[in-house]
Amino acid sequence: MLSRTVGACLGTWLLYLSVALQLPAMGQTDDLAQTTLSGEVQLARLVDLSAQRLGLKIEYDARTLQGVAVTLRLGAAVSDEQLWALTNQLLAARGLTSIQMPGNEVLSIVKLSEAAGTARIEPSIPPTTIAGFATVILDLKHRPAKDVIDAVKPIVSRPGGSVIALGDEQRLLLSDLRPRIDQILKLIKLIDIPGADTIIRQIHSQYLNATQLAALVTAAATARNAIAVKPLIGKLSPVPDGNAVVLVAPQDEVEPWLELIGRFDQRQTVETRSYAPRYFSIAEVGRLIEQTARDPGPRGSADRWRLVSDELTGTLIVTATASEHEQIDDLIERLDSVPVEARRPVRAFPIRNRSVHEIMEVLSSLIEAGVLHAGEFRPRLRHDEQSSPQRTEREVLPPGVIAEPMATQEQRRAPEAEERPYGPGPPRTEAEPSLILTADEGTNTLIAIGDARRLDQLQELIRTLDVRQPQVMIEVLMVSMTEGDTLDLGVELERMGISGSTLITLSSLFGLGAAGVDQVTSPAGRGFSGFVLSPGDFRVLIRALQTVNDGRSLNIPKVLVNNNQQATLDSVLQEPFLATNASDTIATTSFGGTQDAGTTVTVTPQIAEGDHLTLEYSVSLSSFVGESSDPSLPPPRQQNTMQSVVTIPDGYTVVVGGLEVESAAEAVSQVPLLADIPFLGELFKSRSKSRSRSRFYVFIRADILRHGGFEDLKYLSDLDVLAAGVDDGWPTVEPRVIR
Repeated sequence: MLSRTVGACLGTWLLYLSVALQLPAMGQTDDLAQTTLSGEVQLARLVDLSAQRLGLKIEYDARTLQGVAVTLRLGAAVSDEQLWALTNQLLAARGLTSIQMPGNEVLSIVKLSEAAGTARIEPSIPPTTIAGFATVILDLKHRPAKDVIDAVKPIVSRPGGSVIALGDEQRLLLSDLRPRIDQILKLIKLIDIPGADTIIRQIHSQYLNATQLAALVTAAATARNAIAVKPLIGKLSPVPDGNAVVLVAPQDEVEPWLELIGRFDQRQTVETRSYAPRYFSIAEVGRLIEQTARDPGPRGSADRWRLVSDELTGTLIVTATASEHEQIDDLIERLDSVPVEARRPVRAFPIRNRSVHEIMEVLSSLIEAGVLHAGEFRPRLRHDEQSSPQRTEREVLPPGVIAEPMATQEQRRAPEAEERPYGPGPPRTEAEPSLILTADEGTNTLIAIGDARRLDQLQELIRTLDVRQPQVMIEVLMVSMTEGDTLDLGVELERMGISGSTLITLSSLFGLGAAGVDQVTSPAGRGFSGFVLSPGDFRVLIRALQTVNDGRSLNIPKVLVNNNQQATLDSVLQEPFLATNASDTIATTSFGGTQDAGTTVTVTPQIAEGDHLTLEYSVSLSSFVGESSDPSLPPPRQQNTMQSVVTIPDGYTVVVGGLEVESAAEAVSQVPLLADIPFLGELFKSRSKSRSRSRFYVFIRADILRHGGFEDLKYLSDLDVLAAGVDDGWPTVEPRVIR
């Protein structure tokens, strides 16, 4: 032990002596300062010497360096920088290094494994610190951090060195020994160079689906790279819509990719196959195949597609591509695997615009006409009566079931293809109706049970029948005009005389006044009257009356009617009459009834194409033309009727006129012989002339109301309410001045 201590002290003394011999004189530059080292030297003394020569402030734990000796055989003097580099190299070889902590100018000797966590981050690259260990932040320009980290990780010092990516993909945090940092920076400089120009191109696939094309081309490129000297760089991805692929590759690699894509994007071949649906009609299945399996684009069969329905064999002959045949196979398999109960589903059809009973009546008519087949009901024999073909029992149907009559013997002998409307497959063995209809009045719903084909046919019929019909506003203007002219002119004479005991009276009377010369009152009646009376002698009465009548009656009723429904407008006067019941003993009189006279208008609108209406109308005008000859008989009545069918535009008016009655009468009451005397005969006459004329016109206007929210009807109703002066109940909105 003593000899080792003495040797160490001697070595230190020789080191200091050699250093002292090489110290530069006053005024010499630092570049000439060199140190010659040889022999065994304590590492702590080497650190102290470096601090002395370079003027460094170094702190370390003496226990860490105590007893650590190194043997140097350099053969030549070293500069101060070389001395410090040698010291750091010796420290690193023993798991130590020198660092400069943040905010401290003193260098510290620490363990190499702890240096990355305590060394400060240098502000420049390369670092300006003289510490043996440094941490720097490196910004990359061209390559991502992941690629650079993978390249430099193998040369990072262990255990103290580290390289990690910061939040930005183009930034690294590098911690390592100074010499190793210099090497890493040189390597990064070689790696971080601009790459080849990357092209992103969207390539439309013409014949294959984008997913299939991308998978095929990618698999071919992978197989090529496994055997080729130069790999094909790039990536091919399908577009979500399946019509194109996206190529990401360097500029010089685009052409090989395009060539590879062109080899696989070829038109598919077509082949012809036959399909036989088991449970559904080939027409329905054929339409379903057309809608779901056929690809009309260039990737499908396009103009080469062909579908033939073979009614004789109940098969579908399809010419299509392989991918289209795969879809057809899946569809046929799904249809054939439908369970029995699903082949006769239950559907509810809400009837929204008409009565469900009206729809049921229409469907019943179609079934009776053979348009909609409700199925065949065959008689089912009871078990104990099967030996007697004459005794049969009809199957009892539930309420609401509509069925066709049982098939005749000739129909039952029809070919199998007619008995099995669903194509090939086992014929029906049970007498089940293919369509059962039930009406629910509460919800106005039609419930149908049957196979899918019948229900689809029923759905199309209901869609056509259950539509909200537009309404028609019928406005009728009835005008009645009458004209009349009556002239009455007459003279009455009366002479009374007494000859002895005989009273003589001579008169020409026409009912103008009362008989008897003893009447001194004026005659009753209207018009011009002249009365000359000599009581007991004679009487003269002259009367002249002309009556002119000119009347006009206007009636404007309105009625709202649905399309194809009848609207009726009546204005009728009822005249009662008596009925006499005579027997052998007594005769009784009772109410015999009424006789109607007036105006009746019926209109049935039908909305045609192009907002035209077809109006079927009937106008009936009746009136009493006189008094009844007997109370037990109704008065005489005259009736005129016009009816027709016309087509008019929406909102226009059809004029029904010309119901005109004109009558003229002239009557003369006279005394025979005396009235024939010229001029004087006028005193023995009573003249009556009458002329009457009545005209009746009907104007029918029709407006179609189509608005789904009945806004047109509300507008017309508001106009009528306003014209009638009726309060509509809405609050009055008045302006208000806000100050």
